[in-house]
This record gives sequence, structure tokens and C-alpha cells, in this order.
Amino acid sequence: MPAWTVDGMDVLAVEAAALRAAESVRAGNGPHFLEAQTYRFRAHSMYDPDRYRAKSEIEEWKGRDPLKGLAELMRSEGQLDDRMMEELDMEVLAEIDQAVGRAEEAPLEPVADLLRFVTSETGSTA
Repeated sequence: MPAWTVDGMDVLAVEAAALRAAESVRAGNGPHFLEAQTYRFRAHSMYDPDRYRAKSEIEEWKGRDPLKGLAELMRSEGQLDDRMMEELDMEVLAEIDQAVGRAEEAPLEPVADLLRFVTSETGSTA
């Protein structure tokens, strides 16, 4: 399977790699695997004290935040201004609120289904 690594902190590099893979798949070359290498700004969970990384390392990587980098590039090219950014932020927050609302209103998954598609019976061919 064709595979390659891309700098996941570079939005444009990810877009180019995804387009390259999609074009190849559409041309009949089968599936592709992209490894987007990124940096996690926060600890693994709220219970993780994150003592295994220097604060300076985290701050250094925050300087490569892909969303901020893309916004800066778009601003420098005249494709984004403060009003547009504020509108985009409001749209994103509204979409998140709607998704959370739908999730909270949805029925709970039946307990019997919690492991469905996670495990299989020994010897199962499914």
C-alpha cells in the first residue's frame, strides 16, 4: 500500500498529501496510508499531570499551531480579516453546541451493544 508521512502541523502540506492520495485512489491505485505527524499540546487526560515534557517544549510547539499558522497566512494574503475570523469562530461554536445538544438528547446505547464491533467470538469469521 502506498504510504507517506506528512507534517501534520502544516495545513497546506496535509491538504496537498490528501489530494495526492485521493487522486491516486480515484485513478485506481488502491488505498493509501497517510501518517500526519502532529504534536499534542495537552496531556493525555485530565488525570495526567504531564510531567514528562518540559513546558518550554510545549510552548515551542504551540508556535507551530496549524490553525494559527493558516490564519496568519490567510491574513497576510488578504483572505481573512478580524470580522471573518469572528464569524467563523461563531459558526464553529454554534456547530459544536448543536452536536453536543444532539448527543445529550440521543438515547443511550443499549448495554448489550457496547462491545458490538469491538470484540468477536473466538473462531468467528465475521
